[in-house]
Amino acid sequence: MKKIVRLFLLVALLVTAFSCKNNSGSYNDKSSESASNIIEYTNLIVDMSNNHNHYLEQVANNTDKIESALQKPEDRFSFIGITKPFLRPSHNFGKVKIDEPSDDLSKADQAFFKEKVTSYTTLFNSIKASNDELHDYLTAQDYKDDKGAKGFQLIDTIRSKMKTAYTLKSELMKKVETVADASEEVILKDSPLKDYIIAMKADMKSVREFIDLLEQGGDKYTSISDNAKSLYDALEAAQAKHAGINTDKAKGANKDTQFTSFYERLHSFLLDARKVLRNGSDKGELTESDISTLNNDYDSLINYYNSFNS
Repeated sequence: MKKIVRLFLLVALLVTAFSCKNNSGSYNDKSSESASNIIEYTNLIVDMSNNHNHYLEQVANNTDKIESALQKPEDRFSFIGITKPFLRPSHNFGKVKIDEPSDDLSKADQAFFKEKVTSYTTLFNSIKASNDELHDYLTAQDYKDDKGAKGFQLIDTIRSKMKTAYTLKSELMKKVETVADASEEVILKDSPLKDYIIAMKADMKSVREFIDLLEQGGDKYTSISDNAKSLYDALEAAQAKHAGINTDKAKGANKDTQFTSFYERLHSFLLDARKVLRNGSDKGELTESDISTLNNDYDSLINYYNSFNS
């Protein structure tokens, strides 16, 4: 099974600012307004990363298919089904810009985000340009002139750039998680929605951990089956527990429907997960389709979580 690197992305929270202030820590002493500004900025990075993940996964899958096709160019069926990856347009109509870190961040964190965002976006654009060049090469059938030489070179270049991009993005997202968590503590201190948000965030993190395990070890499923079952059982128990949380406070904020919908979606994820685990047990391995199903479920959970926090 092709192993696609997919980062766990903490979906940063942006809620109505509550009047609270805590006087400990570099971000805990911020006002709720400053904390909200910080989270609004980190949300942009999370949105960018979510958007890029889908594109980079398509590129990774395509390079394998193209490499295989270039090895047997005389077979006209080799190139069937290879389509150019599509990058979803980003929609940001707010005043916050991803290349302008919030002034409410510490000076050190402003400098970090400025450097890492610039480095990552520059590299991502370079990957896209190389990928576009590769597809132009295929469309013009230039591989007939050089026996695929330039195609193989572009594939190696894309893979090398992607490896660096994932490293950069991992560093960026770890900082996002740290900063967003610290800022959320300020906002959530007196929030009636605190318990719901903590529950959903914990469950999303567990879902991501479960999928990552299957992605990394799915080609030898028997070696991870016990761990996978253990993580699944924990998720199932958490879903049952958290779905039963009293929703009176959520109802008071007109959020009870979104909360219930989130846990209904998590229940659907568990049903899909059971089918995937059964496939792994029967075949001894998981397919890209198995993992894609779970990743799509995870993306839906993100949407439901964002709906609750909108």
